[in-house]
Amino acid sequence: ISMIFQEPSVALNPVTTVGEQIVDAVRRRDHMSRRQARDYALHLMDLVGIQDAPSKLGAYPFELSGGLRQRVMIAAAVAGRPRLILCDEPTTALDVTVQAQILALFTHLRDEFGAALLYVTHDLAVVAQLCDSLTVLYSGKVMESRQDLQAALADPRHPYTRALLQSTPDVDRI
Repeated sequence: ISMIFQEPSVALNPVTTVGEQIVDAVRRRDHMSRRQARDYALHLMDLVGIQDAPSKLGAYPFELSGGLRQRVMIAAAVAGRPRLILCDEPTTALDVTVQAQILALFTHLRDEFGAALLYVTHDLAVVAQLCDSLTVLYSGKVMESRQDLQAALADPRHPYTRALLQSTPDVDRI
């Protein structure tokens, strides 16, 4: 199990390079040499779409944009080849273009690693792009749980689910 947090600048260690953070846990577990760890970090950085990965390997989180920091978090999350990736609003702080890229990346990584994603969000438009099923919580209680996402979005059973759907702007009506 791994975790991708909402705000990577809080989750990443500010005094450790991003390359070290990506491979820290797996380096110890898999007994990798420094060279192997560096190559693995570069591979993961390429995999998550970090351009010019060798120049970013020795960077500190504060030297990177929000989108790059989130990609570093994702690379670190998949480094251990998890079966489940917990995502806590990982695209909330990103602009819509970067958000779309990150969502496409999640789909690719889910397929590449065969991992399940548990995606926590209030944004049902994101859910519609990424998820297969839906569970809606309110005050820590399940309001609605549906295996068929399209049916849940087309005909929500609970008023809170309907309210969430209505909170998403309809660009066709503008």
